Amino acid sequence: MKKCLLIPLWLILLSPASEAQSAQPDSFEMELLHHSAKDTERVDILNKASRAFFTKDAQIAEKYANEALGLSAQLHYMNGRIWAQRNLALVENTRGHLDKQMQLTLSSLKLAESINDLHTLSILYNDMGNIFTEQNSPRDALPYLLRSLAIKKSLHEISEISKTLNNIGSAYLALHVLDSSLLFLHEAEAMKLAQNDRRGLAYTYENLGLVAMLQYRLEDALHYHQLSNECYREADNQLGMVKSSLNLAEVQTFMGDLINAEKNLQQAHAGNVVLKNVKNEMIYYKIRYELDSTRNDYRSALNNYKAYTERNMEFFNLEKSRQISRSQEKYEAEKKQKENILLKKEQQIHLATIQQQRMLVFSATLLFIILLVITFMLYRMFKKQKLLTRELNSKNQEVSLQNHIILEQNTTLESLNQVKDKIFSVISHDLRSPLAILEGLLFLLRDERITQEQFKFYSDELWRDVKNTSYMMDNMLQWASNQMKGIGVRADDFDILLLLNQEFELLQTLAKQKDVSLQHELSGSLMVYADPEMIRMVLRNLISNAIKFTPGGGKISVSARIDRTFAEVIVRDNGTGIPLENQHRIFSNIYYSTSGTQNEKGCGLGLHLSKDFVERNHGRIWFHSTPGNGSSFSFTVPLSDEADTNSRGYTVVIQDQGSNGMSIVK
Repeated sequence: MKKCLLIPLWLILLSPASEAQSAQPDSFEMELLHHSAKDTERVDILNKASRAFFTKDAQIAEKYANEALGLSAQLHYMNGRIWAQRNLALVENTRGHLDKQMQLTLSSLKLAESINDLHTLSILYNDMGNIFTEQNSPRDALPYLLRSLAIKKSLHEISEISKTLNNIGSAYLALHVLDSSLLFLHEAEAMKLAQNDRRGLAYTYENLGLVAMLQYRLEDALHYHQLSNECYREADNQLGMVKSSLNLAEVQTFMGDLINAEKNLQQAHAGNVVLKNVKNEMIYYKIRYELDSTRNDYRSALNNYKAYTERNMEFFNLEKSRQISRSQEKYEAEKKQKENILLKKEQQIHLATIQQQRMLVFSATLLFIILLVITFMLYRMFKKQKLLTRELNSKNQEVSLQNHIILEQNTTLESLNQVKDKIFSVISHDLRSPLAILEGLLFLLRDERITQEQFKFYSDELWRDVKNTSYMMDNMLQWASNQMKGIGVRADDFDILLLLNQEFELLQTLAKQKDVSLQHELSGSLMVYADPEMIRMVLRNLISNAIKFTPGGGKISVSARIDRTFAEVIVRDNGTGIPLENQHRIFSNIYYSTSGTQNEKGCGLGLHLSKDFVERNHGRIWFHSTPGNGSSFSFTVPLSDEADTNSRGYTVVIQDQGSNGMSIVK
């Protein structure tokens, strides 16, 4: 009964073996000594050396790959850069860092797609499928693997075809579709036997052993894992030897061969001390716990089970972070598409959020079921051991911790739903109005119900509404991306005066339409260190807000001054000011928006977004406002190392004459 319950859990944790592109070892050191020229031929030798050594010595492989990557960048050698990054990804795989392997493989894949290299694409698609399989996402893996297989068949690459057939079998194994898995694995085995590919057979025998384990054919499983171990040792594949030793220990434990199980488990542990593979370390403690349980050494079993549980929780938390990261990347890609399909993209984001919620609920349910099974097993093992009552009570605390994690996940989902609701609210209420006005005017003009002179009379007001709507759209997209944690600070040295001049012409036009004076006085460049696009958005929001709430005949000015290591920028107006009862809402998470002096609309995101952008760039933002007398908004950004230290008296001021009032500092 115990063994039958352990096998499904074992499959979740021990992902199927995947096969990378093989390479024959050679005296690459001699080749590199004889070929010292810094050219593309040396890059190719370095990449071949890295590929040959990654299963033997990850540090040597990493050294060769980094040298190849640096030299490829100097020579602008695209093919060398692709294979260097791919080799670094394989090194990260040996360490169990699947997230880093994914990033490096994606970078190589984008470069290969840009030059349409089919051979390279087929190998990188194969790698992507392997990564998804090891991340327990076999459904995501299959499209990449099938695409890789189609390309390899079109190129008639027999050795490569057998590798991808093996990996498709791995994906079906992870899905528990065992008949399909065996079909692809036996086909891969036949091709590799025909080619006498002992290195590749190691992966296929390992997968066949895992299938036999699931079918509880322990003798067959032991046979296949022994063959896999022999092939891994012939190829001096360190990671493969660790995995095969763990597999043998697992099978031998189930079969009652505890002496050999202990021997293989110790060999696996010794090998993993060098590799430092976090996933294999977790599996080691799980098998150690099973072995101690079979020996009736329950105290050691409990200690090993605790060690396994700690690493298991870290592994599952990492998998959830990868899922969220992939959702963020998808959102970023969709955001860059054309504006004429914006509504369709928003619908896709909404559907993706729902799907993600279902996946999280399913994962939480599965985790809860696993915990129930584990609790039941522990109760059966320790019910006669009265001295271990305190350890059993600790399991209840673990369940409470898991419930707390589930609650935090639900809070994250609610936050994502709020982002979606806010976007739909702005689209349905604030963006439709100017579009409807434009549609009506164009309809009247088309049907000649108004003259072009009448249309021109309304065009200025319509242009202002459309521009305000454009700013509103920028704020909404920046805010939504920020809420999804998709914005990173890209700080650089830049002249804030140059950035202000780029925005000033359009803002000046908006001000003139309202008969508002907009001025600035500049005495020279002012170099700061921050993200220029974020600071551009802050300036645009503060100045457009001043125009919005300043009536005709009013004045607006921008000033700047240097205070030690920071530049302070001030935007002042003599407009309507902010009511005292609403001033506490300006920078809060409550989205506050009112109509301007000419009924201009807003979405309530500009100031909240500005505060976040300023603080991300190590500055602060605050304001003074007196109702009826105007407002003054100020923010700071760090000075650049290139800033002129002799310009301490420098000022760039947007002033208004009614800025006395209360001060709120954020």
